[in-house]
Amino acid sequence: MIAVEASEVGNRSPKPTAHFEHNIKLARSKDELNGKVISAQTVTPTPTPADFQPTYLKLYANCQEHAAFFAKDHTEYGQRLHAAHIAWQDFIVLANRLVSQIELFAHEYDFDELTPGNGYRSFIYVTNACIKHGLDICQHLLATRGTLFFRKKFYMKEVEACSQLLCSICTCLQYLLILRQWSVNTGDLLASGRHTAEQLFELGDTINQYCFYGRCLGFQYGDSIRGVLRFLGIGMASYSETYYSQTDNSSSSLLKTTRSLWSSGKYLMNPELRARRIVNISQNAKIDFCKSFWFLAESELMHKLPSIVGSSIKVNRTIELPAEPLRLPARVQQTDNTSDTENELHFVDIPVPSAHLGPGLPVSVRLLSAKRRAGMLGEGRYRGWRRPSAPSKSILFHCHGGGFVAQSSKSHELYLRDWAVALDVPILSVDYSLAPEAPFPRALQEVYYAYCWLLNNAEHLGTTAERVICAGDSAGANLSIGLALKCIEQNVRVPDGLFLAYCPTLVSFVPSPARMLCLMDPLLPFGFMMRCLRAYAAPSNEMMQENAKHVEQLEEIRNAQAPMAEAEKLTQSMNSSRRTSTAKSPLTPLEPLNRSDEDESSDTFASASYHSQTVERTELPSTDNSDNSSCVSFEDDSQPIEHYPIEISAEIPKDAESAAYIDNFLDKYLIDTATIEATEDNTTTTAQLPLANGHKNSNSEENIIIETGREIIVDTLPGRLQEAVNNIINRCTQSYEIHSTAMPGPQDVRNLDALIARSPSEEFAFDVPKDPFLSPYWASDEWLSQLPETRILTLNMDPCLDDCVMLAKKLKRLGGQVHLDILEGLPHGFLNFTMLSNEAMDGSKQCIKSLQALLQASKDNNDDSTAYDATSSASACSAASAAP
Repeated sequence: MIAVEASEVGNRSPKPTAHFEHNIKLARSKDELNGKVISAQTVTPTPTPADFQPTYLKLYANCQEHAAFFAKDHTEYGQRLHAAHIAWQDFIVLANRLVSQIELFAHEYDFDELTPGNGYRSFIYVTNACIKHGLDICQHLLATRGTLFFRKKFYMKEVEACSQLLCSICTCLQYLLILRQWSVNTGDLLASGRHTAEQLFELGDTINQYCFYGRCLGFQYGDSIRGVLRFLGIGMASYSETYYSQTDNSSSSLLKTTRSLWSSGKYLMNPELRARRIVNISQNAKIDFCKSFWFLAESELMHKLPSIVGSSIKVNRTIELPAEPLRLPARVQQTDNTSDTENELHFVDIPVPSAHLGPGLPVSVRLLSAKRRAGMLGEGRYRGWRRPSAPSKSILFHCHGGGFVAQSSKSHELYLRDWAVALDVPILSVDYSLAPEAPFPRALQEVYYAYCWLLNNAEHLGTTAERVICAGDSAGANLSIGLALKCIEQNVRVPDGLFLAYCPTLVSFVPSPARMLCLMDPLLPFGFMMRCLRAYAAPSNEMMQENAKHVEQLEEIRNAQAPMAEAEKLTQSMNSSRRTSTAKSPLTPLEPLNRSDEDESSDTFASASYHSQTVERTELPSTDNSDNSSCVSFEDDSQPIEHYPIEISAEIPKDAESAAYIDNFLDKYLIDTATIEATEDNTTTTAQLPLANGHKNSNSEENIIIETGREIIVDTLPGRLQEAVNNIINRCTQSYEIHSTAMPGPQDVRNLDALIARSPSEEFAFDVPKDPFLSPYWASDEWLSQLPETRILTLNMDPCLDDCVMLAKKLKRLGGQVHLDILEGLPHGFLNFTMLSNEAMDGSKQCIKSLQALLQASKDNNDDSTAYDATSSASACSAASAAP
């Protein structure tokens, strides 16, 4: 069929003659000038029309015909159309030569014969997509150029944009030939040896990134995804104007909304202006802008969207895990000389997360389930006909993506709901701390702690944890495999399976063919990716000093609490009976004290059967079969499980010296000099502390627990300490709010559009530690060989494609169970667009199939000597807690 179309084009248009030979000479001269790019081993004979691929020849013939047609048009636009088609032919010849050379060796880097895919193949795919996009433009031009309402200016810009696009792609293809020379003897896609990314970009020409974000934005993707990407590109450009606006904070929301709508229309009508804006933002904007833009998914409207359009689930609640040391049975190999009793006596101490932000901060997780299952936290009791389902045998432990700097389990809830319904197992998703405030290894420590908490408290999550599958996308996938390696190092139970979606396995910009795709990626531009890597792996000295300051502040608070330790113990002992007899509901944290006996009995539980302090502070379901008429059946969306580590008593023993010391400490360190109430009225007893973003506390739903009953607890010392700690926690965990402040220098909105794109090599001025927990690709063969069954899903247009292929090849070489899926036509982070694109929804269904395969895998694949019994482990942990 293709050959017939090519012959038809040849009969319809003039055959390439002298001009074709001129283009061949031009391509050959470029190759000779770039002798450092193409070696003698890779140079092919001079191409002829017979050597051209059919689609390339068809586009070349169309360009010849249009060039001849517009040569007679002496208007400005006509002459520009003629020149653009002439230049386009040169790049078609060059692109055909380069693609033909790359096709000769691209297959050598595949995972296996059944899974073709790597960065070299991806650029062939991109070049072919560009040729197809050019054919569509030529066909529309041919159909309309003779009509009365022919839009000559519009098509002139389209042809010029496509010609520039192919020129930039040819430059990228020349870079690929350099990478081929570097890896011709090693066979690695990652040039992790003698060569660096700086050397790569110094050897070739400058790449024009503007053409990738203008009229041709998303040309390499399907139609539905292309529309989503263009919308996001317009949104990024218009949002940047609001973010970098020079108006003050007093500007009304109506004015800001009007400005945003106006700029959106401007960038919709002017693709060239949008391209210049996006490229300059990606190269000059700081990490704060990246975080702020991606945190738009955390807005109140987006929080409500999953419950409206997503799959219906019965359980969706957040749980805060207080920071307390845990103990887990060690993963000890069974030997002939070791009895089962001796094996049960081996335990591993799990420390609380402490890096950068210091210890003591809680870890937030989200529990999602399509069914209410017996034993789940906060589910209460039900009538006999609505009794919850039996505990699941499996659970999915999830880590969300977001470049280590943004998003949460809530912003990924849309596809997690689909997974919870399709897999029919509970999902526990971790909201780890984000960079740059919490760089490596803070996030990994929190993920590891949450995973160990899951193993210790599986019965309270509606599962027996016979199989625990770890899943994550992007940054979350990196944390998932880092978690598995951490379990291997600490001799803790390793997850029974790993699912990694478009996973970066080497957190450093080591040059590879696929990583060059970020130069044209609409969702993960080159500058954004580099800033995320730097914020997580190589934080600035200023951020490290700020973190050290807050850690010291928290430590002083803990030291100040020491004189009151005895008083706290006495207070807790006085209220212990009340704590075990009346559990507070998360919906009504401060209930009246004169409740009836019937209401009290409906919320009782036997705390003696739970040995985890975390569970004792949380509302737990009752284990008996009595009815509960107060149970609700509607979906309790994102209702938090509240903890009550501080018990309030009317009679608190006080130490005068300790109280005076604490008062002086609070006045010195916790009452900020910028607080108006503290400076103007020293007699005020309820001074409000400023939040991290400079705004005072408001009576929003997020602060309802703190604001309710403030007149009761504010005068007590524990209440003041708790409020101080909460303000520091807010500083370390909440996202930045957008401020309309003037940005000096190149950050000014008036100068941002005038900046000239600089070389990508200027972004590599930082070093990344060679840590296997940061970059799992560097892990030893001994550790990698102990990984469980791993299923990797990646994309042919993903900058992390080569990372996934190389890790899969490494695991396969070590004899591990690994499966690799490569999907076409989807961008990085496609799981967030399942409701907007059919292709993205199909990709999510492929993820579900991989997860089902991991959940249904036979436990016989694991070594019986290292198999984990949740019941015996729980009893062992109970014995460990009871031991002195």
